[in-house]
Amino acid sequence: MKINQQAFLTAWNNQKLVRGALKAAHVRVDYTNYEDLFQEGILIYAEMLTKLADKKRSEVDRLSFRKIIWHTIDLLRKKQRQSEEEIAFDSLTEATLMTNWNNQLVLKGELVRMNEIERLVFINHLIGGQTISALAQEAHVSRVQLQRSKHNLLIHLREILEK
Repeated sequence: MKINQQAFLTAWNNQKLVRGALKAAHVRVDYTNYEDLFQEGILIYAEMLTKLADKKRSEVDRLSFRKIIWHTIDLLRKKQRQSEEEIAFDSLTEATLMTNWNNQLVLKGELVRMNEIERLVFINHLIGGQTISALAQEAHVSRVQLQRSKHNLLIHLREILEK
């Protein structure tokens, strides 16, 4: 949504409302992302002033205050969820580090026994992240054949790694 200049200036001059909303959302001034959240709040307030220009200013302020609080809480929840996922991933990585050594030894032995297409799928697609379509063009092999090889390779590796 577009914000008109007058609404932005009004929002900027009424920073107290935005800071109060951040305080109500329990965001401390010394929080590292406080300024980012403050700027988001200013933009939301200006957007609400533009959108609700026909309503009384006190009602717009009340609605803007609530919207800033909920938007801030949503952003904080997203940030918390991301950090929890990173922590879970890090702990998972640490826990599997020991088993990875054993798995690497098994995979090195299997890599020697793989045919050329399986090796191509394993190295370029599974490890390198290259798409099957791009790999098919590069290797001059049909995409279906590569997908079938990938499926069979994954089943074979799963059986070996579960032993």
